[in-house]
Amino acid sequence: MAAAPPPCCPRSLPALMEELVEEILLRIPPDEPAHLFRATLVCKPWRRILSHPGFLRRYRALHRAPPLLGYFYNLISHGDPGLKPPFVSTTAVPHLDTSGVKWAHDCRHGRVLIEAPGGGLIVWDPITGDKKTLISVPKHPISYTTCAVLCAAMDGCDHLDCHAGPFLVVCCGTNLGSQGFETWATMYSSETKEWSALISIDVNHCLDVRPTRLIRNALYFSLDYGKTMLKYDLIRHELSVISSSPRVTGAIAMELDDGGLGFVAMLDRCIYRWSWQDDANNGIGKWEEADVVMQLETLLTEEGNPHFYYGVVGFVEGTDTIFISAYAGLFTLDLKSKKVKKIGEKRGYYRVIPYMSFYTRDLAKGGLPL
Repeated sequence: MAAAPPPCCPRSLPALMEELVEEILLRIPPDEPAHLFRATLVCKPWRRILSHPGFLRRYRALHRAPPLLGYFYNLISHGDPGLKPPFVSTTAVPHLDTSGVKWAHDCRHGRVLIEAPGGGLIVWDPITGDKKTLISVPKHPISYTTCAVLCAAMDGCDHLDCHAGPFLVVCCGTNLGSQGFETWATMYSSETKEWSALISIDVNHCLDVRPTRLIRNALYFSLDYGKTMLKYDLIRHELSVISSSPRVTGAIAMELDDGGLGFVAMLDRCIYRWSWQDDANNGIGKWEEADVVMQLETLLTEEGNPHFYYGVVGFVEGTDTIFISAYAGLFTLDLKSKKVKKIGEKRGYYRVIPYMSFYTRDLAKGGLPL
């Protein structure tokens, strides 16, 4: 007797209510987008559910934080930054085409800020394929510069589906003049298509091309190899300088659980975390060492290499995850769970920029292949 053919997915779902199927599909983890796309191939009812705008809105709202799809990295070799930032996928998402990209500045709210071969800036949505070329930054004799991109709504948006909306780009640079270092900043608005007037502050340190952190309504840039932080207030359009612990280099700003300012850095082969404490009496705050997160003896070896950078080279914004460059490779470290995961081979990583976004069928049209 011949075996019965496998049952086909019915046109209707009398036994299993369509609402129940939707609830099940909503719980597919977003960190492997291929699972969603495979589900659309099961049958037409599933495809209809997965393609409905209401389902997609609920899916993003349920999972909240966009998943990490991969990361760009800029290298440093013999003191010279690499010119082409490769992209490494951490999911089944196809590799991004970075041909023609000179430098990756920043990733945030589904957008990537890249530097074109001619020196201009491009805001790129890798999933939809949309690219917006910015007008040139106001002429200024720049020694070092770094930039950041973010949603124009800032705290007024949940950033679940704002990748196609208005955005801001903040560019900071340092000039070396006869009186020392002068650091300036300007902000571009996609709505006005103009750069704001330059503002500047006299500092004794040079700007670093290291990751930029968004905390509340301020961006934090790195000065003097992470020994000092430059704060750009997005509301007041003001610059101010915050010194880190004098013992520390390579510090990266972080947001504490209470929304306050902190930083994380490597010192004596250990990852330390500091928090900023305001002094209500004199209005001057200070850094307090919070704790030792982890010793890194298992990641670092005695065999040194002058062309490898050791330390914290990036972070996943909105999480407690940082990137650590070590002689044994590139690692992620969860500051709370202490979980360590190797994600890259040993290279001269200078800056790692994670790319986070929901990768669903409605967004992928015209962008990355499905």
